[in-house]
Amino acid sequence: MSEFVHIELLPLGKVLRVKRGTTLQDALFAQGIEFPCGGRGRCKGCKVRVLAGSLPISEEDRRKLTPAELAGGWRLACRGRAEGDLKIELAQWEAAILTDDSVFEFTPREGLGIAVDLGTTTLVAQLVDLQTGHVLGVRAALNAQAKHGADIMSRIEFAVAGQSQQVLQDLVREQIGRLATDLLDEPSAGAREVESVVVVGNTVMHHLFCGISLEPL
Repeated sequence: MSEFVHIELLPLGKVLRVKRGTTLQDALFAQGIEFPCGGRGRCKGCKVRVLAGSLPISEEDRRKLTPAELAGGWRLACRGRAEGDLKIELAQWEAAILTDDSVFEFTPREGLGIAVDLGTTTLVAQLVDLQTGHVLGVRAALNAQAKHGADIMSRIEFAVAGQSQQVLQDLVREQIGRLATDLLDEPSAGAREVESVVVVGNTVMHHLFCGISLEPL
């Protein structure tokens, strides 16, 4: 029996190679998957659907998921281990969420736009056709600042120590730059120019991106 197994992630289109027995929380956190309750099985925020392979139903699964969800292959990722090859669908990255084509009013114009959700845990960037409003591509990543604090308060504590805020600012600006560069490699981008970039985030993330002192917060 091989020491390693493979986990195929949909709709991200990634295949992870991990040691047999690795917790899904460890494997998926590095891919930008959030575990809102800290991986204690107290919410449904990390649920995944098993498309191939097997994940046993845990007690937490039975408490939080409906019988229909369990029968449909849904499990709490924080309760599972990769004991064999798996193919799973990530509820957090459903295409309907990341490439929502709902109709809305806007003024069409030439060029491309990039919309960035600067989250404490996860960054998501979309490439948008400003003429049609359609999402042409999506990139997501774990916020690189997380190595200096997983939550808002620990991030602030690190930032106000000496010149550490500059470290966090550089990390996230460089990471957003890489996501934008990757998006512009999409064939759908063509040779068009980026006309607008919009970054949204909570107050702390806004301050860290813009280089505004966190001390007053």
